Amino acid sequence: MTPEDLALIDFYLDDPGKFLFGQMSWIDRQHALTVAKTILAKSTATTEKIELKTLVTAALLHDIGKVDGDFSFISRIMVGIIRRVKPALRGKMAMRYPATFWERFRYGLYVDLTHPARGAHMARTFGLENDIVEIIRHHHDPPRLGQSIELTWLQLIDSQN
Repeated sequence: MTPEDLALIDFYLDDPGKFLFGQMSWIDRQHALTVAKTILAKSTATTEKIELKTLVTAALLHDIGKVDGDFSFISRIMVGIIRRVKPALRGKMAMRYPATFWERFRYGLYVDLTHPARGAHMARTFGLENDIVEIIRHHHDPPRLGQSIELTWLQLIDSQN
């Protein structure tokens, strides 16, 4: 991580947030930083009223439900392909308690499906603000009428990154 990345993390995350951020894999931390930086860049060109601290904090933590070690490199690639090509297959193949290598891949599908709820539970347990918890919980939901502008931004920018 660059000094700028560390400064961004220090500014937006308190100690519990830093702990949760740190337990994600390197790939997920890099993705979260990319999403947060994209939000910051786009926020300068908008007239929408956004709670930027809430949004950037949620961006940094939106994938905390994916803990380092949940995915091998190969299973991460396979899960990503299935999510994009046959998303309904995730629910059919997902397995919560893996034993064999094949089941470990199926556990990756389970994590991919449940990481928003798992992350929201972790965030609530660590005392994060309710707005951030709910953004984490719903960041993979289809956009719905009446949702916060912060959730809408995270959904859009996360899907682009």
